[in-house]
Amino acid sequence: MLLLHSRRGLADIPGTEGAVKVRILETVTVLLLMLPPLAAALDHDNLDPNRPIAIEDAYPVPHGEIGVEGGVLFNDRKQGNSRWVFQPQILIGAFANTQIELSSNLATDPATVVGDDRSGDLSLGVLYELNTETVNVPAFAVRAGVGFPTGVNSQGVDTELTGVMTRSFGRWRTHLNVGYTFLGSPQDNERSGWYRVVAAVSYPLGYPTSFRDTIIANVFTRQSNVAGQTNPTGIGMGLRHQVSSRVVLDMGLGSEFAGPPDRSVFFSTVGLSVGF
Repeated sequence: MLLLHSRRGLADIPGTEGAVKVRILETVTVLLLMLPPLAAALDHDNLDPNRPIAIEDAYPVPHGEIGVEGGVLFNDRKQGNSRWVFQPQILIGAFANTQIELSSNLATDPATVVGDDRSGDLSLGVLYELNTETVNVPAFAVRAGVGFPTGVNSQGVDTELTGVMTRSFGRWRTHLNVGYTFLGSPQDNERSGWYRVVAAVSYPLGYPTSFRDTIIANVFTRQSNVAGQTNPTGIGMGLRHQVSSRVVLDMGLGSEFAGPPDRSVFFSTVGLSVGF
């Protein structure tokens, strides 16, 4: 009933904007109908985007597994108001070696958000594992994403492509994400596209007597959203704690120590992931 009610509401929007949003809703409905049978659990050692910091590993959730995740981010900017952001996402092990992701961001002060991830935008991503790590070869995956203009002041369909690598050294695991985003409809002085690079390490705490916590640290840089500004560059640290076989709690913090005037001088996040 909720879906049907929402569909009628969107269809009432005049012009092409309403038609586009109806098609987006239809796409999401089809994906939800593709959900596999309910299955196992979540693993705190598997790293998902933004849970709690910006890095993901090369391993998708297993076929048949579903993860519902959400977090609250506090963003204290050097220039401009501080901002709270709610980050809901769904991870679906839809096929072998393939993970489908549905996500969005809902921010306070949404009119001031710029770039490819405006408040209310709906993003669809697919992570495909190319190979499992061997003695000589790291694990590689590729992720493709599409951002639909469903948010505040959002225009055009954005696309992104990311290469993901994970390599183990004993109990340590290293991770590298390198991606590029193409903006569908740049506004004002926005770039038409930008790169980003994130490197991270993760380590299981307490192993082998305990295996409930993983600590993660990253360093990142990316081109600024507005042409002529310096790269937002920073560091982050996070912890993922296995509460039960189906529940993982995460928390993180960090800072962009270089970048444009509105960069995040401090950010912190708390989130929860539930497996079904």
